[in-house]
Amino acid sequence: MINKAELLIISRYLRPKNKDSFLKVISNFSFIGIILGVSTLIVVMSVMNGFRIELLDKLLSYQPHVSMQTNGNYTAEKKNILELARKNKIEINHINIVNNSEALIVTKKNNYGVLIKGFDDKEIKNNYFLKNSIIKGKVDAKNIGLGSELASKLSVSVGDIITLLSNNTESTPFGVVPKQFNFEIGFIFNTGMFEFDNNFMIINLSKSKLISKKRNEIEIKLNNPDQSIFLTTLLKKEYPNSLVFSWINNNKTFFDALQVERNVMFIILTLIIVVAAFNIISVLTILIKNKSKEIAILRSLGFNKSSIMRIFIFTGSMIGVLGTVFGILLGVVLSNYLENIRLFLNKYLNINVFPSEIYFLSNLPSHIHCLIFYIYCDHCIIFSLS
Repeated sequence: MINKAELLIISRYLRPKNKDSFLKVISNFSFIGIILGVSTLIVVMSVMNGFRIELLDKLLSYQPHVSMQTNGNYTAEKKNILELARKNKIEINHINIVNNSEALIVTKKNNYGVLIKGFDDKEIKNNYFLKNSIIKGKVDAKNIGLGSELASKLSVSVGDIITLLSNNTESTPFGVVPKQFNFEIGFIFNTGMFEFDNNFMIINLSKSKLISKKRNEIEIKLNNPDQSIFLTTLLKKEYPNSLVFSWINNNKTFFDALQVERNVMFIILTLIIVVAAFNIISVLTILIKNKSKEIAILRSLGFNKSSIMRIFIFTGSMIGVLGTVFGILLGVVLSNYLENIRLFLNKYLNINVFPSEIYFLSNLPSHIHCLIFYIYCDHCIIFSLS
């Protein structure tokens, strides 16, 4: 245990006198280095964690968990899938038929390639894609819907007429040309996911078949997305001639890259803590060198080697622990106000630190997970005490 005499000496070493100004400057830099390292680590990892959570939530909100190409008898296949899920205790939240295709939108001002999702008349108003996403107009099976970003890019709004050029062709006196279709924009949706709002168009299933010759797909939403792989395996055995895939198959490369980036950022930022820890060691080395006379006096007064060792180790530990604590507080505060800071930089300094067209999210996400927060802070304290 540390006695009162050792605590008194430690408190004096933590507050160097004016004659030890060089030592004071180095110790302050070490203290600030620990604070900045820990706070930066917490902010970056909370952003990476929040980015993954938000992106996963957005993707799963507007993507089916499992997709299967239908063989043409949707009613029987739907009944069979529901029965298969019930037997295996898989809870299905929503199931619908859809036709996915591509086309070229032609307007008076712009042309743009678009992905088309065609839903059945009975399901178009209540499907997962449009639920709570309509910002203009009204869902109508006769009209089409565009994402807000796509509508802005094309400079169109509700009531405007657009022309679609499809993959299907027709013979004319001038040769083979793509088929053209005119549609009125009935509604505009905003999912909050830039990729969807910028690239997707919603249309009636029967009309989508005029545009595309692709087979329809059955899209399934589960209450528990983690059961997607299990259901995919069951459907592949039940329908060996149909293409079956899950949301994990669609986004595997992206999430693997996100995980690698997260791990690399953690390693890089941990090196900041290591550098700050070496600064503390430098401070202790200089302190011991400058206090060699005081050490000799303490030895003559009866302090043993272990007692003197405790004094200097505890001095360095206090710098590390206090720096870590203040770094945690600063990191938590910054993490909670990151979006406000981003808006300030964007508005007054014209610095766009989080472009939505690159990161697919309109707001800068931040989420501090308690378990991950504990692990990272524990690592920071260990490095600080080393």
